[in-house]
Amino acid sequence: MSLRSIFPGKNRIQNTERFSAMKKTEVTRRNFLKSLSAVAALSAIAAVSGCMSGVSANVRKKNKQNILFIMTDQQRRDTIRCYGNDKVQTPALDSLARSGARLTSCYTTQPVCTPCRSSIITGKFPTAIDTWENKRPLKDHSTSWLRILGEAGYKTCYIGKWHLGDGDKGPDYIDDWHGYETGWPHWMKDPKTNAKRYRPDEESDYAINFMKKHKDVPFACFVSYYPPHTKKIAPEENMKLYDGVFKNRGQHMYHAMVNRIDWNVGRMLKFLDESGLADNTIVVFTSDHGENYPHRWNKHHKRLCYDQSANVPLIVRAPGVTKPGTVLTQPVSSADLCPTILDLLGFGVPGEIHGLSMRPLLSGNVKGWREDVFIQNRPIKFKDEMMERCIVTDRWKLILNQKRPPELYDRRAKVKDSDNLYGKVDQEIVDDLFERLSRWGKFVSDSLVDELLTKYKSV
Repeated sequence: MSLRSIFPGKNRIQNTERFSAMKKTEVTRRNFLKSLSAVAALSAIAAVSGCMSGVSANVRKKNKQNILFIMTDQQRRDTIRCYGNDKVQTPALDSLARSGARLTSCYTTQPVCTPCRSSIITGKFPTAIDTWENKRPLKDHSTSWLRILGEAGYKTCYIGKWHLGDGDKGPDYIDDWHGYETGWPHWMKDPKTNAKRYRPDEESDYAINFMKKHKDVPFACFVSYYPPHTKKIAPEENMKLYDGVFKNRGQHMYHAMVNRIDWNVGRMLKFLDESGLADNTIVVFTSDHGENYPHRWNKHHKRLCYDQSANVPLIVRAPGVTKPGTVLTQPVSSADLCPTILDLLGFGVPGEIHGLSMRPLLSGNVKGWREDVFIQNRPIKFKDEMMERCIVTDRWKLILNQKRPPELYDRRAKVKDSDNLYGKVDQEIVDDLFERLSRWGKFVSDSLVDELLTKYKSV
């Protein structure tokens, strides 16, 4: 049976042509996704049934939903109260989670800015599109969900940090550009009053005005906050909230920045409610990667496959799809966001992307969802000999590094990523993870995976 006969015209994971050239490696859609049951496959087909495929898809004539996509920079999952941290106050995000779905095991494709951002936009893994490090601009925008929506008639807006190259003017397919490349100060001057304003406050105002202006047409509004990325600076009122809560000054400031973000998220959600747009607007909240505190072996704020750096928050409220208070523990990837957005809005998903639409999962069809996700990583800038790859399942996390010993962690352990069990568990477990890693490597054309497996299988 051909791939097209299984997924007729909707090759959501990979296209037939690409995999025909890879038959020697024994990789097919079926054995790559052997963890998926027929139920999941049928659900995936149903989710896009009746929609045109590729970038030429048209906006649905009915149910023209909007999307508000909110992304922070360098935000750990556990900075949000609904993820189990009682020390913090994030009422708006907690409310969003209660009204939609909270995903606990969303992993970045690569825990550093440009690589993951490119995956969120295109649905592809960084090495496949040559964005595997900062300052390697995204050149192929063919599967950008913002481009696809814009060409279909959506009013598109991008606000905040871009970090995919040429961010001062942005790609020409975005109607309303209010972005910058990277590294701008958290505080800015109001041109009218010369008073200082916290940048996320101004960006949220811009988002609200954009949505207000285009409330009668379908819109896609992408808000990309720079905080809580370093330098850690927060308004005094948010700092006071955590006086005596966090002894470390950096963590105090970090959580205060998140609290300010939460306040701004609340303002945008309030606008959606009061304008009558809430029932017709998908809201997504996530981050590109986390923050290492305490610092681990690479002495960096990120760039590790441990949960503090790689496990990011993901909250989705999709009217008509998500049920209030849904909590999903299945592993998902930042690369899944692009196909999910397109699918939720009624578009076909380009066949060459790596991500998988989460629509079946978000609607409650958890049976048969993919069992693992893949992470690429370059732990230290300018050191290509320290590259690593990681596979994450519901139970295990395996990390293979070019120089460091292998690491295997039980994700059900009370303290995450602390007790290396490599060499202490049944070899069958390791062999299964090796096989999963191998399939992912072939799927995304990542030659380093084979190099690492060859090295450690022989040990």
